[in-house]
This record gives sequence, structure tokens and C-alpha cells, in this order.
Amino acid sequence: MADTVQLVKEKLSILDVVQPYVKLTRAGKYWKGLSPFTKEKTPSFFVSPDRGLYHCFSTGKGGDMFTFIEEMEGVDFKGSLKLLAEKAGVPLKYEKSSSDERERIFEALSAAQDFFVKNREARSEVNAYLVSRGLKPETIEAWGIGYALPEWQSLHTNLMENGFKLEILERAGLVKRPDTEGGSAAPSVRYYDRFRGRIMFPIRDVSGRVTGFSGRLFPDDSEGKQAKYLNSPETLVFEKSKVLYGIDVAREGIRSLGSALLVEGQFDLIMAHQAGYRNAIATSGTAFTKTHAESIRRYTPNLLIAYDGDRAGVAAAGRASAVSLPLGLNVKVAKLPPGEDPADALKDHPEVFKTAIREGVHIVDFYLAHLLDAKYDARTFRLEVSRTVLPYVAMIENRIDQAHFIKRVAEVLSVPEEAVAAELQKLTKKESPKAEETAVIPEPFLSRTDSIERLAFGLMLLMREAGKSDEASRIESALKEAVGEERLKVLAAQPDTDRGAIFGADLFLTQHGDDHEQAIADVCGDLLRESLHERYRESLAKLREAEKTGDQDAAETLMEELSRLAKSLA
Repeated sequence: MADTVQLVKEKLSILDVVQPYVKLTRAGKYWKGLSPFTKEKTPSFFVSPDRGLYHCFSTGKGGDMFTFIEEMEGVDFKGSLKLLAEKAGVPLKYEKSSSDERERIFEALSAAQDFFVKNREARSEVNAYLVSRGLKPETIEAWGIGYALPEWQSLHTNLMENGFKLEILERAGLVKRPDTEGGSAAPSVRYYDRFRGRIMFPIRDVSGRVTGFSGRLFPDDSEGKQAKYLNSPETLVFEKSKVLYGIDVAREGIRSLGSALLVEGQFDLIMAHQAGYRNAIATSGTAFTKTHAESIRRYTPNLLIAYDGDRAGVAAAGRASAVSLPLGLNVKVAKLPPGEDPADALKDHPEVFKTAIREGVHIVDFYLAHLLDAKYDARTFRLEVSRTVLPYVAMIENRIDQAHFIKRVAEVLSVPEEAVAAELQKLTKKESPKAEETAVIPEPFLSRTDSIERLAFGLMLLMREAGKSDEASRIESALKEAVGEERLKVLAAQPDTDRGAIFGADLFLTQHGDDHEQAIADVCGDLLRESLHERYRESLAKLREAEKTGDQDAAETLMEELSRLAKSLA
């Protein structure tokens, strides 16, 4: 794998990797842009092509092209390696490691996928059904659609014969114990296949690795004893609330088209891609969640929902909008005819679907039109708008956009804008969830103390690299005095500290012109002052604790310590 990593780095520059995500402009020997990790108006994100590194001063995040893809795509290192190897055109070969449970699960899921595809290829009735639903043979092949045999242990036997351990198959969600079936007449075996007699849709992560499956019953159960769709359980590699079906295929389309098209099911999704809607995605086995919305926001601020045209589809579009609007997404809805789902519309009335997509409207306008179509009397209409539409107006993050829809609602109701705004304010106070329920907990940023320590450490390494031993020794002495030798060892032991810290230090010196001596003096001074501030805060906390417990001796000692520290800080 080390050879593959090196080959990828030789084929790609960090600019090749970062620029599709961040608009960069040259700043001397660096490139800079707005941080992709937080909202900001002044660029604090820097890239060094020479060092192959990036650094975000707003969040303290930094690293190489692999850590950047991990951050942006939400994958692990092997996922980022797979994505970048494909981008670079480098063949990727993983070294199998039976000790790595996640990798063994991925391997088992991949083997299961191959088995399901072979089963489907041998079943003419399954292929005929898929074609009858509008799928072309090449589409069926491209999406890896398979079939799980109706026998109890066909997959179990195949994978065990191919060297997979039973516990890995269970942890991958491929087999299960008989007593978890909920009363069905399972044979007297320890484990059996979770998916039996089902058309199998592989679910992949953003890098294209199979993480789970969704299985549609085939043939249909006329007695209704079995669920029509069965999904993989939660595993080490599969979390339903995070899965966006088709994201591995759609992410480039979403980015280039500037919007994501959200549909409900597997057939809807695959038919959409077959028809050329290459930005289509779907959830799998769960309702649309905040995590899904956050994933979409990585690629685009625009979401177009194309759910079924029935009552349930209208309600589901509203729920998806409710988690997307507060995140700043611009949400539109395509209005399909009642009773029409995207898959059927794409198969039988493709122009109807095309028109619905082209004429998609903001969720507020969508619900206003929906209520107008209901032919309510004037008073009922006003009350329904207040109850149904205003909550969505309240969720719009951008105040200018919100003002537009306040005006729009006022026009539809023929009332003053002030009346709508007043009602909106009442609604916000009454229905806003508690802060602790809605607060977004940010990634842990570096504290000021940590930032200064890291900068000083980087300057020390940079001076050594440049052969300036006197300056390096001066900074090292300041570090030891401020944080101690043990903390210095901790800094040195952190993964990839050297490269990242040197990059940050180099950027710092570049921003401070040619007066490196003064810059170093400033950092050493800041380091010592911040160390004193930290000791002052710690002593103050201890004093309060001593006063609470009535420990007068400790309190007096701490008061003297605080007095000395205060004089040093003056």
C-alpha cells in the first residue's frame, strides 16, 4: 500500500485534489481560499504545493491530500486512497489483513455482492422483472444488481468455503441467528442468510466500497408475511442515517450541476441515472436526516426533492425540507402528478418527469400551491398557510431569502408583510426547539494555547531545517520554560506533527515579511504570556475550590501565587 500512496502523490499535486472543492488564488508561493470547514469571509485556508500540505487557520485543521479527502468526503484513509487512486489512474491493490475487522467486513460484503450478481445472471425471471421495470441490461450490470437465492444458507455456505469466518459474516449483517427472525420457521442451524429470495441492491460509500444491501422481495409475497424491502442492519461500516444511495456515482454530477436530486427508492434512483439525471441520490431504509443534509451540503447548497406525487410523498418532502433549511440549503420540490412515482414517470412519461424537474419550486411555494389546489375558503386557507407554510419560512437561514418569502406569503394572503412577520415571530418563540436540542457541536478547534505551542514548535523545526541553530535553541528554551519537557515530547510524538507544524510556521513567517527575528521574538513572548495566563486560570480555579471547602492555608498560598502571576502579566 505504501507504494500506491507514493504513486498517487507522484501523479497528483495537492492543488489537483483541493481545487475542485475550494476556489484558490495564488498568494506568493502558497494558494489561499475560504475555509471549506467553516463559514468565513476572510480566507484562512492555505495550500503549499511545494510541501503537499494544506492548513486552515480558522479551525486548526491541516494535512496532506489524503486527510483533505477524509475531511471532505467523510471516509477513512483507505476510502480516500481509493478515491485518489482512481483520480490518478493508479491501480489499487489492498493487502488483506485478517486482523483488521473493518477490512474483513468490506471483503465479505464485496464477495457477497459477486455471489448475488452471479445468482441474478443465472435467473432469467429476475432479469425479466428488472427489464419490465424499465431498466436496461447495461444499467442492471453497471449498478451491480443481484439476487439472493431463497435457500436458507446459500450465501453462508459460499462465503465460508471461501475462507470467511462466521463472526465476520454476522458482523457484516449477512447472516443471523434463528432466534432473531421473530418467530419464522427457521431450520435447526446456528446461522442462516439474512437475505433470501430478494433482488439485491448494493449500497456503497462515497469511494465505491459496498457497505450494505437493500433487498426487494421477489417474487412478491401474496400473503404479506414478509417485508417488501429488507435492509442491512447497523454495522461497523453501515449506518443508515448516513447512507446516501448512489453518492459514489452522483457526487461528481452534483458538484458539476450545482444541485442534488433527491428521490425515494432504489428503482427511482437507478431509473433517474439511466435517464441522464446524474446528480440523483436517495436514502436507504430510513427517513432523510440532518446527517444526510450535511453530506449533501459538502457538494452543493441546492437540493431538489422529487418524491412520489401522493400524499405521503408530499409529507416526506416537507420532513426532508425541515432538516435541510436550517442548514442553509436552498430546497426546491418537483411536483409529480398524484399517484406517480419517479421510476414509473421516467419509464412511461419521461417528459412529465422532465417538466416537473425543470419547474421545481421552493418548498414554501410548493406548499402554497398545494394549499391553493385544495380550494379552501378564505379563512381556512389563511389558517392553513399559517400552520403549514410559515414554519418553513421560519427555518430559512438567510434573512434576505426569508424576507422574500414573507413578502410572498403576504401577497398570497393579501395581508400586510408586517402581519406575516409578527406571526412568524410568535411562531419562532413558541415552536423553536430548545437550544440543547438543536445546537451543532463543532469539531474541536485548537485552543489559543495549543495554537501558539504548535506554532512555536513548527518555528523551532523550521529554523533547524534552515540551519539556524541559535534561533532554534532560543525557541526550544522558550517552549521548555512555557510547557515543560514532557509536553514538548508529546508535541513531537503527534502524528505528522513535523510537516504540518513546519508548514504553519512557514506561512506565519511569510505573512510577517522579512523580519524573522521579530516574528520569532513575538511568538516566544506570546508563548510565555499564554503560559502565565494558563497558570493564572488554573490557580484561580483552585482558589475557588479552596474557598468552597474552607481550606484557608491553601487559599492564602494561592492568593500569593495569583498576585505574582498578575505582576508578571502586567
